[in-house]
Amino acid sequence: MTMGARFVLVMATALVTAGPAHAVAPATTAEFLACGAEKNDAQRLACFDAAVDRARVAPANPAPTVVAAPLSQEEKFGLRGELKQEKAQKVPELQELEQLQAQVTSVSSKPHGELVVTLENGQVWTEIQTSSGARVKAGERVTIKAGALGSFLLVAPNGRSTKVTRVR
Repeated sequence: MTMGARFVLVMATALVTAGPAHAVAPATTAEFLACGAEKNDAQRLACFDAAVDRARVAPANPAPTVVAAPLSQEEKFGLRGELKQEKAQKVPELQELEQLQAQVTSVSSKPHGELVVTLENGQVWTEIQTSSGARVKAGERVTIKAGALGSFLLVAPNGRSTKVTRVR
């Protein structure tokens, strides 16, 4: 291994192991390798100095750009608290829906009898209390309406309604 190649290896290793603030971007590694091929010591040193300066100015680990599709009105309907933060994206706000109608794909219950309703759009809603008398079966269409103070009501096909909260 030539002296120049060894210097390139030592410099690249030092910059990569120095941590995120001094990590070397792939394009900078190519610059170091090009500098190592320089025969003249003074020019090689100047080349390395310039490459190091460019590596310090450019962000070593730029944040990945994630382009996500904005949430539709239906996907946003009922999001609150942690669930809203989990799904929140920097998109222009859409006008809020007042109600949502969807077909029920499955119905289960919690240990105290609260309904857990999964809709065709993938949303999962759970009943807050069990004394409503609302009856829901898979295959039926339900309406979920926005209520007062951020609450939601599930209106069952039998006309009965119950307070629900979205869990997924």
